[in-house]
Amino acid sequence: MIKEINIFFLTFFYIGKIKYAPGTVASFFACIIFLLLINVFNFEVIFFITLVIFMFSFISINYSSEVFRSDDPQEIVIDEVAGQLLVLLPIPVYETLYNLPMIYYLVGSFLLFRLFDIWKPYPINYIDDNVSGSLGIMLDDIIAAIYSILILSLIFFYLGA
Repeated sequence: MIKEINIFFLTFFYIGKIKYAPGTVASFFACIIFLLLINVFNFEVIFFITLVIFMFSFISINYSSEVFRSDDPQEIVIDEVAGQLLVLLPIPVYETLYNLPMIYYLVGSFLLFRLFDIWKPYPINYIDDNVSGSLGIMLDDIIAAIYSILILSLIFFYLGA
């Protein structure tokens, strides 16, 4: 029973079982979930939810690793969800600094995160190739999220959004 719950969580409600672009679909749904959460909860609660997802992902991946056939299985998309939520966390800060509708921040966050997650510039590619286990699965998406936050911040700063 616990393994089924872990698989359900790691595949993000079985989105990871989608044949084409499951990571992109999971990131898209993470954006929708963020929109729902930001209208109900404050920043601290959303940060805590992201942290819980991140920590539980490590445990679930370690516990369920033998179910999947590779070191970084395509079915596990909870890493994309955690990374996407991490990129979305600064949106309340952007909104206080720049007067744009939230959709601009949301679309920019989604596009940049997917770009860095797919492209995998250094050190993301190094981590993806050389770090195994739950750390390797999660860390490349976290660094892609950090890259996305930095680039998005620079774009808003220099464009004076």
